Amino acid sequence: MNKKTAAQFFLLLIIVAISFVIFLKYFNQKTEVKKKNLENKKISKTLEESSNIIKDIEYLSKDNIGNTYKINAKFGEINQNNTNLILLKNVKAIITIADSEDILIYSNFAKYNSQTYNTNFYENIRVHYGEHKINSEYLDFLFSQSIAILQQDIVYRNSQTKLLADRLEIDLITKNSKLSMKNKKEKIEIFYIK
Repeated sequence: MNKKTAAQFFLLLIIVAISFVIFLKYFNQKTEVKKKNLENKKISKTLEESSNIIKDIEYLSKDNIGNTYKINAKFGEINQNNTNLILLKNVKAIITIADSEDILIYSNFAKYNSQTYNTNFYENIRVHYGEHKINSEYLDFLFSQSIAILQQDIVYRNSQTKLLADRLEIDLITKNSKLSMKNKKEKIEIFYIK
């Protein structure tokens, strides 16, 4: 191979490498979304293929003051490493607090601890309480503490208000709530609906 052919081959390799880098940087931006969708499909497939599948699952818990927590799911799978953890799919939960309206929670998935009753809801969370509606991506319900913590892309609505925030912590007994943003420089957005 002479010097001219070697130089042409080297330039061709550089062009291919630059094209590959440009493709990865500018044209392959949906990789993260694809990975998340692939991960969710794996969870769904695992739920459907596993021998630990329980269909139409329901758990009911009651605390010492009469509040109840009922959780239903289309499918459930017991975690092999921790038998107290159950991965749920197509989830609906109802929290009944004495002298109060029921709180309804819907999500695509949840991890339920059958020993502590704590539940981590994730993906497409919808919470309904009277005229209040909240959407988010994650909700941690701590049964023993009667606290719900919603996180990421929170949208709260009632008949007069729309609110956007990153984190919402609700004491289910006192109904006190605390809103915050991850980045302290960002502000919670509140819109008045006429």
